[in-house]
Amino acid sequence: MDLSGLGLDAIEEKEGEFSIGCMCSLRQLETHEGLNRYFDGIFRECTRNIVGVQMRNCATVGGSIFARFGFSDILTCLLALDAYVELYHEGTILLSEFAARPVRRDQKDILVRIIIKKDGRKAAYTSQRNSRTDFPVIACCVSNLGNKWFVSVGARPAKAKAVIITEDDFDTLKEMAKEAAEAFTYGDNTRAQRCLQKDSGNCLHPPSYGADQRKERGHSMRLSFRLNGKQVETDVRPDMLLLDLVRDLGCYSVKRGCETANCGLCTVWLDGKPVLSCSTLAIRADGRHVTTLEGLQKEAEEFGMFLAREGGEQCGFCNPGFIMNVLAMEKELKDPDEEDIKEYLSGNLCRCSGYMSQLRAVKKYLDMKQSGKEA
Repeated sequence: MDLSGLGLDAIEEKEGEFSIGCMCSLRQLETHEGLNRYFDGIFRECTRNIVGVQMRNCATVGGSIFARFGFSDILTCLLALDAYVELYHEGTILLSEFAARPVRRDQKDILVRIIIKKDGRKAAYTSQRNSRTDFPVIACCVSNLGNKWFVSVGARPAKAKAVIITEDDFDTLKEMAKEAAEAFTYGDNTRAQRCLQKDSGNCLHPPSYGADQRKERGHSMRLSFRLNGKQVETDVRPDMLLLDLVRDLGCYSVKRGCETANCGLCTVWLDGKPVLSCSTLAIRADGRHVTTLEGLQKEAEEFGMFLAREGGEQCGFCNPGFIMNVLAMEKELKDPDEEDIKEYLSGNLCRCSGYMSQLRAVKKYLDMKQSGKEA
């Protein structure tokens, strides 16, 4: 079911609450000034290490909350804010109640939006990861409202849960923290294979199909979009990935790499924003603009010269996805420092491990663009 055309992709700030549509991307949470200003930057903190910016541009808030993943930074954060969810049939209920329910494949309801009350609480978020863009081993969010402390913990493989501690019952913060910590249980299966499959309904990646297989599989959908500036109309399977579609249409710069949303080789632009085509359904492109490296030859050649001069081109296999993300960063960020660059490009892996030469190339390229001089 495609919800992308229902207008549920906006964050609304009202007098007494924030309303977050289920189709809002994680990147929208990360960059929304109102949310981060009101809640002390916790949405920027809880999203910035989720894989890479391309993944955060295509992963949705609704997907993270409805699936109730054990590794969800977003669920952990929202539980501590005592948020609500609006379901199409059931109406509005507490997120903590919704999160406690088992995930069922036969559930006949739709998550419409998340609602956070503007009640003046203060909040903080932190997580522990084995590596910068890995899923959190453990995540924690705490908010304070009056004499009540809302503490949520998410850890692989268990779902995030929240407890409420009343400070009147304790003499020190250390005692309160100990009470909160003892309210949670922690598993030792850090990869969560069996537990997560049991709890999440074993939601595996759908298979992908090439052009010769789509007709054999029955039902198809008509898709109309612009690819590198040219209008395209074609039939696609509902479960076809954008990666397979653009390659079928001759855009071979888009590489198939890890297929687990970690390497960035499959990066394309969707309406000018970098996304992972291996994690985006083709139907999400309907009525939109898709750009691959084939449509950015001039810009790619310009940055490619900097890569070559610094010895950063290496084997070249990862370069198309890397260049797509660098060009997106140059458009989006104004005067980024080295840490901003590393964070934005953290979703691109180089199997030759040529990161230092790539970083030098990026910094010199950005300096050139800002100065207005020719390469």
